[in-house]
Amino acid sequence: MNINTYLKEYAQTALGEGTHIAPNVPDKKLNGAIKTYAQDALPEHVVVLYDSTLFKSGKEGMLFLGDRFYFKPLLEKPICVYYKDLQRVDLEREVTYKNDKRKEKLHVVMHTEQYDYSMSDKLATYNIEGVVELLNGIAALKDKEDELVNVSQVTPLADLPETYKLTYLKILADFTFVDDQQIDAKEYSELMSLVTRIHLSSEYRLQLRSYLSNPSLHTSTTDLIEELRALSTTLDFSIVEKSLFKDLLYLFKLKRPLSAWFENAFLQQLKEDLSISRDEIELILSAIQSDEDILTFRKNDSEIAKSMKDLAAKAAAVGVPLTAIYLSGSVVGLSAAGLTSGLASLGMGGLLGFSSMFTGIGVLVVIGVGTYQGLKKITGIKDIENNKQREYMLQAIIRNTQQTLNYLLEDINEISSRLVIAIQQGNENSEKINQLSNMLQMLSQSAQFSAGKQTHSQKEQIMTQLPSKLSTVRLDELTSKATYQKIRDYIYTCYTPEPIQLDDMTFSNEEELVLKETLTLEELEQLHESFQAIGYFEMTGGGLAEVTGGAKRLVKNVFGDR
Repeated sequence: MNINTYLKEYAQTALGEGTHIAPNVPDKKLNGAIKTYAQDALPEHVVVLYDSTLFKSGKEGMLFLGDRFYFKPLLEKPICVYYKDLQRVDLEREVTYKNDKRKEKLHVVMHTEQYDYSMSDKLATYNIEGVVELLNGIAALKDKEDELVNVSQVTPLADLPETYKLTYLKILADFTFVDDQQIDAKEYSELMSLVTRIHLSSEYRLQLRSYLSNPSLHTSTTDLIEELRALSTTLDFSIVEKSLFKDLLYLFKLKRPLSAWFENAFLQQLKEDLSISRDEIELILSAIQSDEDILTFRKNDSEIAKSMKDLAAKAAAVGVPLTAIYLSGSVVGLSAAGLTSGLASLGMGGLLGFSSMFTGIGVLVVIGVGTYQGLKKITGIKDIENNKQREYMLQAIIRNTQQTLNYLLEDINEISSRLVIAIQQGNENSEKINQLSNMLQMLSQSAQFSAGKQTHSQKEQIMTQLPSKLSTVRLDELTSKATYQKIRDYIYTCYTPEPIQLDDMTFSNEEELVLKETLTLEELEQLHESFQAIGYFEMTGGGLAEVTGGAKRLVKNVFGDR
């Protein structure tokens, strides 16, 4: 066990409340600690922070990195101790009796290569025995490690070296060949989607393409895992393991239900090689399902926030940071940076531990209460605003898919050129011609799959800006003039009557108009333009129309047509 793993597993138990394990260290506390007593520490290298302050500012306590720790007692200067210099920590108990009452005083002395340091009067608010045990554990481990180095706890895959990304992708590529010795259209498309998310450079995309087109030259997965482990000199490999398994599970899901993963020999072997527990896999499965549910069930911002909080609670219970799950971004097509920015807009920017790594994070501005909020509810703007995160995700997915399509077109052009050359060379290359033809067909299907995915995402994005349920009162009032007759008729054709759902099992006899699921992208765009043209969502016009139209219907119901 290395010191990073040791700290993550035992610090919480040893130090108790106030302990924060990377990458789930609150930004405020981390910044407070670094500014006050650990100015030369990099945020991404912090493994554990213990906050001993009364007001939870992080400005006093202990900060543990991969090669050293900092200690800042109350009203005293901080110290920094490198693990290589730490010898041991002695704990002595001084017992006295007064009036038959037993008193015990603990004396704690830390021994280093350079000096002895008394901690006895500096640990009043600490679990003293826990501190001693933790530091002695570090002293016992330090000589067993070849090198005591700092590794990043939070760097997303997109920010790692190109060789690292390529090795990671090769493992995924190997998996696609296991069942039928070839990569199919959906697998290739999703692999290219990941290539886009992690920003693999053109030079290394060329190497990946060569690897995919020459199965006979594939490196064994075991060797690739060891290569990836060896390359993880600046990153906690336990985080990479979980991310890798998540991406493999998503590729598996393209052909079979996720629940059947344990029947796959490749995944079973990798589970053992990476020492991933069943609970950790259940967490990964939950994350994949949660991401897909956001789009499938068109969750609004409030529901997305709840889903992420629930997932974070599961991750904490299992002891896996969400960073490990989202190191390569979200399987639905969102990069790690994009996902972090989106969570920041929901007030959860620190959930992944990536927040301090990115700048320019967009935050939704909450303005006004009372009448303004009431008007937003009447006009339907509030429902639209509550879809901002899903809309943001869909925009990012559209950008990702467009870039994936660009890469696929590059591949198609490359393979087409090779095919033309092979044909020109004659019949002796018939096997090569067949191989290139099959590859070209696969790439064309991949492009079609990605194009379909993009169209679907574009439709879903427009739907976030449309009312899922139509207010006929407002529509009729806004289109009462003859010149708006065609717009009104068109809007009505885009909605279908359905019984009002009262709860999960009960429906009312009354009906409401619900947006049709079968509308094309062009029809949805035209519908959005129609709503814009009549001012359906305008604060003044739309709100006034709702009130006026409602009043008119009430009068008509009471007095009839007069």
